[in-house]
Amino acid sequence: MTEAARKLEASRRGFDQWAPSYESDRRSRRIATLQLEAFEALGLGPEDRMLDVGCGSGAAVRRAAQLGRGAVGVDLSPGMIRRAEELAAGVENVEFLVAESSDLPFDDASFTAVLCTTSFHHYPDPEASVREMARVLAPGGRLVIGDASADRVGVRFVDWFLRRFDESHVRMYRSTEFAALLYGAGLRDVAVRKLWSWGYAIVRAGKP
Repeated sequence: MTEAARKLEASRRGFDQWAPSYESDRRSRRIATLQLEAFEALGLGPEDRMLDVGCGSGAAVRRAAQLGRGAVGVDLSPGMIRRAEELAAGVENVEFLVAESSDLPFDDASFTAVLCTTSFHHYPDPEASVREMARVLAPGGRLVIGDASADRVGVRFVDWFLRRFDESHVRMYRSTEFAALLYGAGLRDVAVRKLWSWGYAIVRAGKP
C-alpha cells in the first residue's frame, strides 16, 4: 500500500468512527462556526448548485439546498455519508456520494459553487484535489476552501505533532500556499480571510 493510500484509509477509519456523533459532540460543534463562515463566503443565490468536498455530516449541503437549485456532498467516509443521509431525511434537492477529493465523479463544469471545509489537511495529493474542484466548477463559479492555517505559530506546532502521531494527517498550509494551489489550478481573484487569530484561513477564488 502506498503512503497516500495509507493516509486515505486512516482518514476513512477515523471519520467512520466519528460519524455517529458528528454535529452533536463538542468537537464538531466547536468547528461548526468556522465552517459556517466558509459557507457564507460562497454567497449562494437561487441559481447556484453547490458541491461540498469532504462534506462530513452534510450541514452545508442541507443549508445550500434551501438557498439554491440543489447541492451535492461527497466524503471519503461511508459512515459520514450515512450520517449525512440520515440528517437530510426529508430535505429536497440533496445528494450524497462516497468519493475521494482527487477523483470526483462529476462532469466538467457541473457546479457553480464548490466548498471544502476543515478537511484539506487530510488530502495526500492537494494539487490533484484542487484541480478536480476547479474542473467541476463552471466558468464564473467560485471555490472556497476553509482550513486550519499554518500562518499561526500554534497551528504549526499542532501540525508538527499530528504529522508524527495522527496517521491520517498530511499537513497544514499557510494562506500563501493555499493561494498558490488555487492559482496553479487556473483559478483567479484569490482572496484570503483569516479567523481565529490567523489560525484558520478562508480562501476564495473564481473560475474565469
